[in-house]
Amino acid sequence: MTAPLAPAPIETAGAIPSWVVPVFACAVVVAYTFSLTFGALAEPDEARYAEIAREMLLRHDWVTPTLNFVKYFEKPPLVYWLTMLAFSIFGITDWVARLVPVASAFLTLALTWIIGRRIYDRWVTLVGVVVLATSPLFFALGQTLTLDATLMACLTATLVCFWFGYHDDVRRRRFYRLMYVAVALGVLTKGPVAVVLSGAIVVSFLMVRRDWRAIVPLLDPIGIGLFALVALPWFVLVSSRNPEFLNFFIMDQHVKRFVDPSEHQESRWFFLPFVVLGLMPWSLALAVLPRSWRVLPRVTTWSSGTWFCVLWASVVIGFFSLSASKLITYILPAFPPLALLTARALQVVLAQVVPAQVGPTEDVPLGRRMGMVFTFLGWTMVIGGGVAGLLQVDPIVPRILPSLCVGGVVMVVAGGLAQRAHTPQRALTVIAVGWSLLLCAAIAGRDVTNSYRELGRVIHAQAGPDDQIVIYHHYVQGMPFYTERRVVQVGGRGELTFGSEQGDQRAFFWREDDRLLQAWASTTRLFLVINRAELETLRPQLALPPIAIAAEGKKVVVVNHPLS
Repeated sequence: MTAPLAPAPIETAGAIPSWVVPVFACAVVVAYTFSLTFGALAEPDEARYAEIAREMLLRHDWVTPTLNFVKYFEKPPLVYWLTMLAFSIFGITDWVARLVPVASAFLTLALTWIIGRRIYDRWVTLVGVVVLATSPLFFALGQTLTLDATLMACLTATLVCFWFGYHDDVRRRRFYRLMYVAVALGVLTKGPVAVVLSGAIVVSFLMVRRDWRAIVPLLDPIGIGLFALVALPWFVLVSSRNPEFLNFFIMDQHVKRFVDPSEHQESRWFFLPFVVLGLMPWSLALAVLPRSWRVLPRVTTWSSGTWFCVLWASVVIGFFSLSASKLITYILPAFPPLALLTARALQVVLAQVVPAQVGPTEDVPLGRRMGMVFTFLGWTMVIGGGVAGLLQVDPIVPRILPSLCVGGVVMVVAGGLAQRAHTPQRALTVIAVGWSLLLCAAIAGRDVTNSYRELGRVIHAQAGPDDQIVIYHHYVQGMPFYTERRVVQVGGRGELTFGSEQGDQRAFFWREDDRLLQAWASTTRLFLVINRAELETLRPQLALPPIAIAAEGKKVVVVNHPLS
């Protein structure tokens, strides 16, 4: 079967110069790396995954993940392994911990370009990659240490390999075998969901195509063997060393979380508004263009590539919508096809609403309307930030005010330039540049996220080898990472509950306050991390007056004996 031709190019007022692609690539690298050192690892996800990787590296154990040095089996290890590798090369720092999601974002952008060029023309491909790179959800998670960006990269690689294998008779087996390797890496990233999603997308596409004969070459024995060779060894090893692993990993972390979770329960329609918001400002651009939805092609005229992208996005969003447990980050793998579909829709609509010859005095609806929206939003940000700063409505305002004002000014300037754009190409460029600068200003203020790095650094600098670090009730993920020490948890074990029940962990998990009160009265120095309000409640019971040495956010660090 030969590759299908891309849809016929639609005139969009000007060709794209050859220098645009390398300039855009350089801009993406700068935008996604300049802020890696800004802000501590955010609670809970970034700090958690960085600490797991640090502990596995410290223990020289690539099989059994631990968090605060107790077993942690909620997720497979690929992101931990990659982070360990980065730590071993560049050192254990915040910015190194974020290299894995950045690399995953870059890989996804490259794969989106590759499949976009096979499905659509150069204009749609470039605009689609721009849409993806400047989508707020993709931009944020592409610089945040979670598992979602890596799962997205693995799923994208899987489906790109399928698409090329399906349309290439000569190299079909090679692409299908690469597909199996990619989906195996997805399993090592986040578990069986990688197989479920990729399999559902491929089967749905073959159903639409009514091409059941294509299933036979898909079931390539060597490809299946490669999948087993990549995905299974870790599961076999971790299960042999930890008999409790399989039941917890399969039943608790997948079946129960999908059917009857204890947290993150939302409505069936939870993800839909976040799809629109996550594609800003491009979803807004389609909304403000006149007659935009009426001129889009009917379903019966869609190309196979458009069907593939629609099914790809629909399966991801639909699957997680059916799940009882929902987080915004889950739908990230749907954004590569959504970006290409958005670009194709923009191409079709612009060809209908823009005159064939756009002159200096002609009206460009995209630039004029988006420019007005950008200008309004920009002034709202500047004025709103100024008023909030004067009124001091929240302690966090002074910290975000610089980013808010810079972003507002950028939006006002971009809005003015967009309204003066004489062609859709220039309008799109202004919108992309302005929005990108806004996202950069926002990510530069990431230090306002919930983190306790400074508390950890103070303890790390002053705690001796015989001192104990104690966290009261609310586990702080970043404390072991920044103190480089194992901590004692008093009550509130949370996600450490499973690990705390494996072996005798009583020395580091104190169920009752009585253990804390006894230790506080002893000669051992305790560094107690506690909420300010809880400290006031606990203070009358402490035999020695607590000495505050550091505070950050709602938490304070107190000691029972003066520091030498």
